[in-house]
Amino acid sequence: MKRFTGIFLALLIPGLLLAGGCSKSPEEKREAYLRSAQSYMEKEKYAEAAIEFQNALQIAPDDAQTLVTLGEIQLKMMKASDAYKAFSRAVGIDPRNTKAHEYLTSIQLLARKYDLAEKQASIILEYEPENRKAQEMLAQALFQSGKQKEAVAIMDGLLKDPKPLEATIINAVQMYMATGRVEDALALLSSGSSLYPESSKIRFLASDIYAFKDDIKRAREWAEDAYRVEGDNINAGIALARFYAGHRMDDLFTALISELKAKFPNDPSPYLLESGIMQQKGNLDQAIALAETARKIEDTTAAKTVIAQLLLEKGDPSGAQKILAETLEKDPNAVTSRVMLARIYLQQDNPQKALDTLDTLIKSIPQRPDVAVPTAQAYLMKGDLQKARDLVEKSLQEYKDNPALHGTMAKVHFMEGKFREALSEVTLLADNSAATPDIMYIGALSALRTGQTAQASSYVESLKKSSPDSWQALHSQSLIALSKGDKKTAYRYAEKAVDLFPEKPQALTLFTSIAPSVISNQETIQKIRGACQKHNSSYCHMIVARLMETSGDVQGALSEMKEAIRLGPDDTSLYHALAQFYARNNMIRQAIDEYEGLVHAKPDDLRAATMLALLNQSQGRVSDAKKVYSYILERDPKNALAANNLSWILVQSGKSSDLNEALRLAQIAKDQFPEDARIADTLGYVYLRKGLIENALAQFQLAVEKLPEEPSINYHMALALVELSRNPEARKYVEKALDAEAAFDERQAAQELMAKIESGGSQ
Repeated sequence: MKRFTGIFLALLIPGLLLAGGCSKSPEEKREAYLRSAQSYMEKEKYAEAAIEFQNALQIAPDDAQTLVTLGEIQLKMMKASDAYKAFSRAVGIDPRNTKAHEYLTSIQLLARKYDLAEKQASIILEYEPENRKAQEMLAQALFQSGKQKEAVAIMDGLLKDPKPLEATIINAVQMYMATGRVEDALALLSSGSSLYPESSKIRFLASDIYAFKDDIKRAREWAEDAYRVEGDNINAGIALARFYAGHRMDDLFTALISELKAKFPNDPSPYLLESGIMQQKGNLDQAIALAETARKIEDTTAAKTVIAQLLLEKGDPSGAQKILAETLEKDPNAVTSRVMLARIYLQQDNPQKALDTLDTLIKSIPQRPDVAVPTAQAYLMKGDLQKARDLVEKSLQEYKDNPALHGTMAKVHFMEGKFREALSEVTLLADNSAATPDIMYIGALSALRTGQTAQASSYVESLKKSSPDSWQALHSQSLIALSKGDKKTAYRYAEKAVDLFPEKPQALTLFTSIAPSVISNQETIQKIRGACQKHNSSYCHMIVARLMETSGDVQGALSEMKEAIRLGPDDTSLYHALAQFYARNNMIRQAIDEYEGLVHAKPDDLRAATMLALLNQSQGRVSDAKKVYSYILERDPKNALAANNLSWILVQSGKSSDLNEALRLAQIAKDQFPEDARIADTLGYVYLRKGLIENALAQFQLAVEKLPEEPSINYHMALALVELSRNPEARKYVEKALDAEAAFDERQAAQELMAKIESGGSQ
């Protein structure tokens, strides 16, 4: 044993000697990290560079210069909050680090935190009173916070310099314009053009001001002079071309674009500009061709983003999605591309993918309206009303006049059932001519629900003018007619809606709810069958099935339901409906035997297992149903129907220990079918049991929009409203639930709730 031990030690010792000989001091390691970081920066590999700088800081955490450089890298990666932390650490270590203070001031200005920017710029000026950049940033902070006289006084002081900076002149001009000093602005630009004879920026700014004054002749002279002094700059040429295009100088535009293409053959900018002009003229094919040419010259993010936008406008979201995904692979920091791709996912009813796409922007610039709005929409689709509201409210603090944010807030209020608040937001937008059709639609529905028929009619009239044959216009006109008791007029609009939008479930539902009281049941069936021929959907066949069952044709209804399931095998609501159909028509035993046989014969037939679970559940055999749902989820963990129904069983058990699992399962279902009414109802009920009342209300609001006659959903809506002490509203929903002819398990509970409301009590 000793001999072997000796050999082992002998083998170890040379290795130890070698390792000791190659060890580096901490300072040498730090230098190596910094050299590596610098190398990555030169290659524009910013993530790798950031890691190396952080490694260096592990060794020397008080290195202010490295912290500043790390902050610069993080800004390039759009990690503004991380950059802010780095610059803050730098000034904490070195209070006179001017560069770090300047970055902090700039970030605060961009974030519209003008009071903090003012303090930060003042800190620099305490130890560098003559720092021009700090003085100018202080002026910007003061100006934006309403202290315009102080700001302009600082700028006037800077302008006394024999040769003020070009940027100082431009910033002063913008302040002059904002305070109505147009002639002073032009005079300053005139002297500035003498000080900077090759500045196109000064000349284009003068051109803009003359255009503002409607002096197009002088505006053109300044714009052309800007191009003359900087003719070797493609940007100057593009700016002049934009001027020509903006003022309909088509011949001059065409000639200049040809000149720029010849002069800068390897620059895509002229083609992209021309593409934009073609887009404005409605020639999308030509616009796409020009953008593709630009991309062939240089495969830039800008070119690909333009092409994606054009494809979307042309109605090719899949093509746009593909090119945007390619763009983000090469340029992860492309904000516009990321937002556009997220919006496509929202149109596809995939809020989780939208949130995943927006993730880096949510972390870095969450309050920017172009980020906040789609993010809030995704949260709304997922049912997280609290996150949606918080995000929009924070964004509105900085962008209080942004129409898209106010429109999103209207949607939040509407989903909360706060129709007066929703109406207030819509009114604000309408008064400023900023209400889009979808917002006017919310206004019309909110006005109807608060009894303000005249205001609802006003929004409907606006909808008729802006988009007369849109679903929103037809639906709201039908509802207005119904509110006045005019069923024939309501039917006319509903009929037109189903003719134009046979693919829209809401159009089919609206027509079916009105038609039988105006025409016969058989005529209604024939009309819906016609819609099915135009758009063969499972929803359409389900409506036909319901009408046939009402007419007494049970076998015909069963055939239609099975066809619906064939067309939509993943639609959870269809299986629920079929199970309920069997129960209503005393066919349960027959159905259970049928599906048990199928499951035994084919254990992997999850459709048969699903029906077996549903049938057991409908018969109150909860334990058997729970086993089958668990069986399904073992084989398919993302099975939405099994997840939804098992969630419902757990939340109904009354055990608080089951609520977290119930929420997890309900969210699995919600992620896959964010618009499904029954899934929304289940998730809402879980939220209700967990005490998240407003989130619950948002889900019930979605469910009741989709299934307005479903008694259990109306009852659940009432439960949430009572928890919020909104008893008068709750009463309406309980009444609707109790007035329903359909049987529902919670009828007795609903009657008890009505008694408590009438007695002035609450849950």
